[in-house]
Amino acid sequence: MGVYARAAVYPFERFTDTAKQVLTFAQEEAERSGHHYIGTEHLLLGLLRARRGVAAIALRSLGVELEPARQTISDMLGGAQPIEIRQIVPTSRVKKVIELAFEESRREDQPHVGTAQLLIALMTEGDGIAAHVLQDMGADRAGVVGAIHAAIAAGATEGAGAPMASSIATAPVGTGARVLVHDPEPPYRLWEGRVVGSGPRSLEVEVADRPAGTRMSVDPMQLHPIPTGPTVMCKYCMHHL
Repeated sequence: MGVYARAAVYPFERFTDTAKQVLTFAQEEAERSGHHYIGTEHLLLGLLRARRGVAAIALRSLGVELEPARQTISDMLGGAQPIEIRQIVPTSRVKKVIELAFEESRREDQPHVGTAQLLIALMTEGDGIAAHVLQDMGADRAGVVGAIHAAIAAGATEGAGAPMASSIATAPVGTGARVLVHDPEPPYRLWEGRVVGSGPRSLEVEVADRPAGTRMSVDPMQLHPIPTGPTVMCKYCMHHL
């Protein structure tokens, strides 16, 4: 018999409206670059594209602009490749950044995760391409945090998250569906899994990267399949994280 644990998901409404937009922009940047993954570099470009967000305002104050950053990333990784992309998924580093952003919001006692927390998380993680690009452009973590505080003091704000749409909250999750869950207690690690069974009030999820047979008992309202459509970053990193 497998091991059972209670699992939860980061609620969709915990992201500010601007942060949701950033995640969608990140996927668009990955597609534009011909990449089959969404990395920290795409997240950085998404932050810069959301020009009214706290992060973009802070970065501009440090001299970091969208097109120079995009060119720097292109020079590091090579130009866009005309390849057929069947599925785009966030890298494990991006998932870690999202985790850190939630931890930052809790540390700040903020009810929502905004672009400021995403940017601080990029710098806290520190090893992604985004952090290296920012450092090369003269923006270290201390400078970024200071610029964020200055932007907020000057009145920069972001819209609160919208309630999760009922069509999303009630989306069916059948046996065999791939899902993303996280531990309900710190450090809130993320786990990818597969639905292997169902009960009257829960779904049984077999979790990858854990000992064979490890399962979580999950409320079906808390899970959705990992999508592969055009808004995968939005759904994968907002509905599940």
